[in-house]
Amino acid sequence: MKDKEFNWEILAFTRFLLAFIVLIGHLSKFTDIGVFKYYNFLGSFEAILGFLLISGLSIGKSISRNKKSYFKRRMQRIYPVYLSSIALVVILFTQPFSINYVAVILLNVLFLNQALTTSSLVGPAWTLAVEVWLYALAPVFLKLSLKQLYAIIYISFICYCLYTCGRSLYHWNYYSGTTYGINLILLAFIWVAGFALAIFPNDKKNIAINIGLILAAHIGLTILIQAGYRYKNHELDLLVSEDIPRFVARMLCLTWVYMVVIYNHRIPSFSSMTTRIFNLLGNISYPLYLIHSSIFKAFEKYQVNNFWILLLGSLLAAYLFFIIFDFYSKKRMEKKPIVLLPA
Repeated sequence: MKDKEFNWEILAFTRFLLAFIVLIGHLSKFTDIGVFKYYNFLGSFEAILGFLLISGLSIGKSISRNKKSYFKRRMQRIYPVYLSSIALVVILFTQPFSINYVAVILLNVLFLNQALTTSSLVGPAWTLAVEVWLYALAPVFLKLSLKQLYAIIYISFICYCLYTCGRSLYHWNYYSGTTYGINLILLAFIWVAGFALAIFPNDKKNIAINIGLILAAHIGLTILIQAGYRYKNHELDLLVSEDIPRFVARMLCLTWVYMVVIYNHRIPSFSSMTTRIFNLLGNISYPLYLIHSSIFKAFEKYQVNNFWILLLGSLLAAYLFFIIFDFYSKKRMEKKPIVLLPA
């Protein structure tokens, strides 16, 4: 499949929708989100899985097309907005100067926050740290056979399933609270699956089946764990009235991502205006994902909790971060105003 036949605009729009799911999930902790609670049913973690699948696909196509400047492109794409989001946290929530605080900032700058600490200075950036280490491993993955990539995918997925069960049975930390870099092992499966899809186009059908099975197994495990919890607490009636609608919504979220990734070539081209809008939304999704929690906390600091002020404030801040700091994406838009290829 040639890149020019690939509909990157729908993936850009999907990235925005997924970032918005995470945003709404966090916003519910600061204010009443009203009817947006149903959008929250789509699941923040499912949105993260969608991000990782699309990321693996994009990076696979990017490195396959141009290996020479791969790391330079990655740094240009990631660092300006990321460093700005760290600066935003430091400015908005100033802490007394200390060697420890400087060390924490440095660890976050180097994406060691989930390896040597249990939290990230920029809260949502814990997933970015996982992605960056996968970016670093991409040249190694590129040299592997599909069979070897399958081994990585399923070893990672088994670890993920075991850890997910451990979270329920032994109250282990959520993935954002882990350390020693175990998130790389726990969540690599879906990113590597997207990567394999990109670099082995002739095996697309087989890889697509495996991705579908993995996503179905994730949902099945989630349902089993919740059903066990309800049974233990004699709340099986709530499994039907409260949990099933959420499970259905999460399945819809993952189904959408699966469809736009696997059947992307069947999606027709959009009009010039729609393409520009989708690409813009895709570009602001990165700063939106990183800074929305900081914006919400800043508003909370000044006792502002109006839903629309918080929502529009985060969207405006994300757009400004894109305009001011995302030099790479702006340059790419200027060169290719209609069709944006992966970084």
